[in-house]
Amino acid sequence: MAELQLTLDHGKRHELINMADIMDGHIDILEIGYPELITFGLDLVSEIHESHPDLKIAVDAKVFHGGSGVTRRCFEAGASIVTVLAYAPDQVIRQMVHHAREYGGAIMCDMDGVRNAGKRTAQVDALGVKYVHISTGYLMEHEYDLQKPTHGSIFQLRPLEKAVAVKRNLIHAGLALGTGINEQNLDEVLKLKPQIVMVGRGIYAKDGAYKTTLERQTEAADSIRARLHAAS
Repeated sequence: MAELQLTLDHGKRHELINMADIMDGHIDILEIGYPELITFGLDLVSEIHESHPDLKIAVDAKVFHGGSGVTRRCFEAGASIVTVLAYAPDQVIRQMVHHAREYGGAIMCDMDGVRNAGKRTAQVDALGVKYVHISTGYLMEHEYDLQKPTHGSIFQLRPLEKAVAVKRNLIHAGLALGTGINEQNLDEVLKLKPQIVMVGRGIYAKDGAYKTTLERQTEAADSIRARLHAAS
């Protein structure tokens, strides 16, 4: 079953806690983004976990080194998923996978910045990560047209092509897709059969502005989540 992950990358502490209160029961996973982790630390993760013990929390720690210490602290704070950068040394990823198994959690590998996505996917899959994440940002920007040039993409590899290359090399890990996903373009994303779909502004914002009603936010989450579960 594909799961819906709500990404929270901006906001004041009370706003993030309020969003967790509102969205519990409407999403599968709540992501504490890297900017919020830097601003509020793992205390925010602990507070949300204590209030919502059944809600999975993904901590976007973007680990590159110090895998043992950082990973343990994240899981002890209540994380279910911790992220590592794909170009982190293999030993760091092994350490993180080891601790994830100790705590009953999971490691998600972020493929941003990787030139040979297919090759590295096979490597991190063999190391035991549970999810491999591809950003779909350029896909949404170019309206799924693979013939359009990827202006601004330093690797000249469009997101759909990169996601296909990643999917092809996954044996054990699941595919996670995120950035720019909303109710309108969800069907395009579902073609790749991801295990996790990450949505942020597609739930809590409209036309670049925050939605004014909590009802609309939960409706959007429920709609996307239902489609994910139905597609599984």
